[in-house]
Amino acid sequence: MRLARHHIFSSLAFFAIIFFLSIYLLEKRLESKSITNIKFDGISIFANSEGLTIENIFKNYNIQINENDIISHPLYSPAPMGGTVTITRVKERVETKENILPAKIRKKVRLKKNLRIVELQKVEQKKTIQTIKTVYRNQKLYKREILKELSILKTSYFLNVLDKKGNLEKKYDLSKCRRIKMMATAYRPGDPLAWKDGKVTYLGLKMQRGIVAVDPRVIPLRTRLFIPGYGYCYAGDTGSAIKGKRIDLGVNNLAEEAQWVYQPVTVYILEKNQKL
Repeated sequence: MRLARHHIFSSLAFFAIIFFLSIYLLEKRLESKSITNIKFDGISIFANSEGLTIENIFKNYNIQINENDIISHPLYSPAPMGGTVTITRVKERVETKENILPAKIRKKVRLKKNLRIVELQKVEQKKTIQTIKTVYRNQKLYKREILKELSILKTSYFLNVLDKKGNLEKKYDLSKCRRIKMMATAYRPGDPLAWKDGKVTYLGLKMQRGIVAVDPRVIPLRTRLFIPGYGYCYAGDTGSAIKGKRIDLGVNNLAEEAQWVYQPVTVYILEKNQKL
C-alpha cells in the first residue's frame, strides 16, 4: 500500500516538472519572438524590437550607419522579431595610378658627314593613367574596377655623339635643349669672301663641313649645336655679315653652298664644350 502511494506521488511530481518546464519554454519562446539579432562589426546585439523599426533600434543602441553600408532590411521597416538584421560595412577608395612603360627606340639614323659621328634616335614611351575604384566589404576586398584609363605616348629625339669606335661619348635630349629659329647661309673652304679664304676659322680651326659661323652675342663660340637637315655642328667661326639670328654653315663645295641660300633653320643648343 505504501509502495503504491509512493509511486503515485513520484508520477505526479514528474508530470508537474514537465508541465512547469513546458510553461517556462513557452514563455521563453514567446519572449524570443520580440528579440531581434543585430549583427555588425563582428558582434551581435539582441535587442527588444517589439513595436520598433530598425531605425529605432539603431538609435537606441547608438549604432552608426555610413552612406555606403548595406542593411539586410529597409531602415524604416518594422524590426523582424525573432529574426536577424545584418549590417555590411562598405568602404570605397578611388585612386589614380600611373604606369610608365620602358622607352622604345623606334628609329635611329647615323650621320657621318660632319665633324663627329652622331646617331639621331626617335624614342617613344607610353604612360597609362588609371582611375581605380576599390570596394571593401567588412574590411575584405570585394571588387576592384577601372573607372577611366588614359594612354599618353611621348615621343622624344636624342642625339648621341659617338667616338671613333662607335661608342657613346655624350647623349643629348633634344626636347630639353634650347632652340633658336635662325636664317642660314653657307660658305665653303676656299670661299674668297671668307676670312683667310675660308681655310682657317676665327678660332684657328680647320674650315670643314660642320663648322659654323655665329654671332657670339647670340650663340657663344665653342658651342655644340644640332641643325635638322644639316647635322651636328660646332660654333667655331664668326663673320662680318653674321649678325643676330644669322648662321653660316660650313659646306664642302659651291653646289652645296647654293642649297643653303637664306634657309630658315631651327638650331638646337647642345652645350658649350672645348671639344669639337
